[in-house]
Amino acid sequence: QHYYITNNLRMSGVGIAFGNSSAFVSVCRDGRSEIVANSAGDRSTATVVAHQEGELLTGTPAVQMTVRQPANTVSSLKSLLACKLESVDSASQACKLEQHGEEIIVNFNNATRKGVSALVKCVFENLKETADSALGEDKHDTVISIPLTSSPEFKKTVKNCAISAGLNVLDLIPESVAALLSLDSAAKPADGHTAVVRVGGSSMAVTVVKVVAGMYSVVDSTEEKIGGNLFDRSVGKFLCDDFNRKNRCKVEENPRSYSKVLKASKSAKHNLSTLNTAECNIESLFDGMDLISNLSRPRFETLIQNDLNKIKETVQKMVTKHSSISITRVVLTGGTCKVPKVQSIISQLFPESSIVSQAPDEIISLGAATHAGMLSKFPNLSTKSEVEGNGTVGIPLTPSNIEVRVGDVVTQAVAKNTPLPYKTDIELPEGNVIVIEADGKCIAKAEVAGSDDKSKVSLHFEILEDCSIEAIIKDSFTNERTAVHIPPPKGA
Repeated sequence: QHYYITNNLRMSGVGIAFGNSSAFVSVCRDGRSEIVANSAGDRSTATVVAHQEGELLTGTPAVQMTVRQPANTVSSLKSLLACKLESVDSASQACKLEQHGEEIIVNFNNATRKGVSALVKCVFENLKETADSALGEDKHDTVISIPLTSSPEFKKTVKNCAISAGLNVLDLIPESVAALLSLDSAAKPADGHTAVVRVGGSSMAVTVVKVVAGMYSVVDSTEEKIGGNLFDRSVGKFLCDDFNRKNRCKVEENPRSYSKVLKASKSAKHNLSTLNTAECNIESLFDGMDLISNLSRPRFETLIQNDLNKIKETVQKMVTKHSSISITRVVLTGGTCKVPKVQSIISQLFPESSIVSQAPDEIISLGAATHAGMLSKFPNLSTKSEVEGNGTVGIPLTPSNIEVRVGDVVTQAVAKNTPLPYKTDIELPEGNVIVIEADGKCIAKAEVAGSDDKSKVSLHFEILEDCSIEAIIKDSFTNERTAVHIPPPKGA
């Protein structure tokens, strides 16, 4: 699969990272992407939906309902949208699920039944409101990130849900590629291989990407159902066992109490990403009894050791499989990559690579917004990759090698398949006649009058999106300029 990057564009668009646990919204304005906070002031929005008194709640209000009425809430919507009921992890859902044809139906309190696609639409409506408030308008060119291994059916469903929520979807982009676009949009990336390691709330993926002349080619990718939810359960088990031992009960058998424990475990995990200790205090957890516990980072890392080993094994398999490839850069994405021990494990597996771990939970959304800005710059291009699965984004490329000949000296100006638009400046050797060639054939010729030993001739070269060429030949000694316009080749 191939993706191309174009730099320095004044563009705008919206990027959405639609995850299993949370979603992020970014906007791209004047070529710069930034995360947008939701109405609650949070940079992320929980992808949880709850049903209360005939109304569907999303985001923070829905998260609060997971404790009050866990049977009336549903999470992991992205996974539910992509699978059958028999493959659903029953431990992750307190609500009642049913299979109806090709879609999973959520039965809220045995009274209201909603299809997963309708619930995903509600999430996108919430995310659209966030984008509306940031841009001051309700029409947005949008790109949504999805797993690289997504099926055509899943891609089509996600796109339809977003469109029905009022979003103008330009494209669906793989999460790994979106992360790279976020990093490389300011300057053309160096050629080489990059490993993108994503560890999210309930899944992880390792993708090897080859970068050549601004083109991203996915070499290989693997995905496993391993994520931060395993950390939550491991810490939750420790808290439940400790509480049960002190109070002689089985708190995990009470759905509401166990939801409180998991919420506290998740909060402790987030706090321990930046702090050395975290408090896990829950008032009236069970029969009026409180849970009071302190968790240190070393203790936390001991509790999740088995889960860390699963992450390590998944990454190690990809490293071993491609041992002949020199991976120069490793990019960490996903909220679970904020855990210091996860970063340490991955760094040990790539001792000679540079590790990029800046804002791992936000980087995918930022890249999706950058991609939306790129595509909005080229409104006439086809972007069918999200349905057809061919993985190619329609950024125009140079159809041939462009060279400049002065006498017997040939200088390459632009290589074939360079993303457009493209600008460059070339210092030329002495000579009166300058010939511009495409794959060895003359496409333009210009003469520089009065060239002598003191002259320094330079060429400002610009290829536009339609493959037309604007060139300016300048003699620095005489300050004379010669403009050359070359129309686009036939069929370009």
